[in-house]
Amino acid sequence: MNSDKKEFVLPAKSIMQKEEKRGSILVESSGEFVLPDYMPKVQKVLRIEARALPPTYYIGVADAQMSGNVLHTIVYLGEDGEISATVLPSKYEFSVPLSKSETAPNLTAAVEVESVNHRLGGPRKINIRTRLTAQPIVFFTEDITPEKLTDDDSVHKLYCELDCKKTAVIRTNDIGISDSIETSPVEDAKLLWCGSTSAVSDIRVMDGGVSVRGDVMAKVLLDEGGIPKMYTKKIPFDEFVDGDIDKGASAIATAKVVSTEASREESGEVLVEISIMIETIVDTPCRISTVKDAFSVVGEGKTEYRNVRAEKHIVSRSGVFNVGGSLPKSVVGAEDVLSVADTSGEAVIDDVITAKDRITANGRCLLNSIFVTENGAVSADYSVPFSITLNCENVENAEVMCIASLFHAKTRVDGESLICDMDIALSMRAFAVVEENVLSEADYSTVKNFSKSAYPVCLIYPNGESLWSLAKKYHVSPTALAKVNSLEIEEKDYTSPQALESSSVLMLELK
Repeated sequence: MNSDKKEFVLPAKSIMQKEEKRGSILVESSGEFVLPDYMPKVQKVLRIEARALPPTYYIGVADAQMSGNVLHTIVYLGEDGEISATVLPSKYEFSVPLSKSETAPNLTAAVEVESVNHRLGGPRKINIRTRLTAQPIVFFTEDITPEKLTDDDSVHKLYCELDCKKTAVIRTNDIGISDSIETSPVEDAKLLWCGSTSAVSDIRVMDGGVSVRGDVMAKVLLDEGGIPKMYTKKIPFDEFVDGDIDKGASAIATAKVVSTEASREESGEVLVEISIMIETIVDTPCRISTVKDAFSVVGEGKTEYRNVRAEKHIVSRSGVFNVGGSLPKSVVGAEDVLSVADTSGEAVIDDVITAKDRITANGRCLLNSIFVTENGAVSADYSVPFSITLNCENVENAEVMCIASLFHAKTRVDGESLICDMDIALSMRAFAVVEENVLSEADYSTVKNFSKSAYPVCLIYPNGESLWSLAKKYHVSPTALAKVNSLEIEEKDYTSPQALESSSVLMLELK
């Protein structure tokens, strides 16, 4: 007999982990910045982008306090028409309410930039207002053992098993990466700006930790005799993230750049020093037992039930995916562009669609390109849509957590079109959700007087009922009921009506 959700198992204290999304929290980070005297005055802003650094956590009794920094990168034209760049930091903070839990909750929060607005208050003064969106997820445990349920022979319990998952969020300390970037042998080249992005390309779960491989894309912007030129270099990393992890777990990982510093050497090379932080979300499939139903053969009382959300892990994947697109130069107002100095931006997921055997993430790359024209440097903002499909089994109607970031973007001029080539770091985990009613409280302290029959009672078996439902209705042991009728039915099939298809009459004695 097939009874996936109604199996009898050994009784145990049922501790299950819950995953709650605390919705979207809007955060604002703003400030008025004054450029130092050694920086050129601002004539025109070519690019302003914001990047939220991973937050730090302080977990209290009722909430978790989170705070971090936003780095604003400003690329602008000075009074003499030369390109300059600077990075201006500001802070953000928010709190996440926490539910009562038997253990300290674990949580993660993806903080993304929603919009950046700026206003020039003078040749060296700039006001920046950045709106951020935080998506916190809280993982905490909950005891679903029924209350007031005595453990004696007079109480018969029906157990069920739930497919669940244990999720652990593991973060590393800052990891240092350094390398040199070769540049053109221009003696008076000036270092204007440096930055980097990071992506996880491969992840493997092992005993005691997770092996994470990926790359950092370092970028330095040089002014070579009035001509801006961007140099890039892909730097690999291979790190092992320690954690209390068992075999059979699956994980996703994201790598965030914390800081980037660069200095130009006498040889003409640029030395970059980068700090990254890796966060892994590890899901371990498990099964827990709990009481689905119960009754007493000697007492009556109050029984209450509750709805439990069980989450069965399906798939976890992290990788880098190449997407591309093109658009006319006229769309971005750059008909006279000669070359592209740099392209930067971010990836935004609009929706995630699940089918029977695939998950598709649809989104946009919001890009900014700095173009070189005969009249100097100009910039333009535009977007390029993308679609990434992963083949997965049994994901129809699954819930999907998806994290995307733009690892690298390159734009080139092809006639009257701009060709965009983008690498997107994507991490995705999917799980199926099953709602199950289980017993939450049962009190059989009230003794009930049952009439006792001198003769066995003949019951016509109703179609659609089960051995368990009949036993509960007449307050008899389901095992004894099966024995008196010489029925060989396993305990796990007591709740299956099909187990009694060959039996039309049950003989039992009322207790």
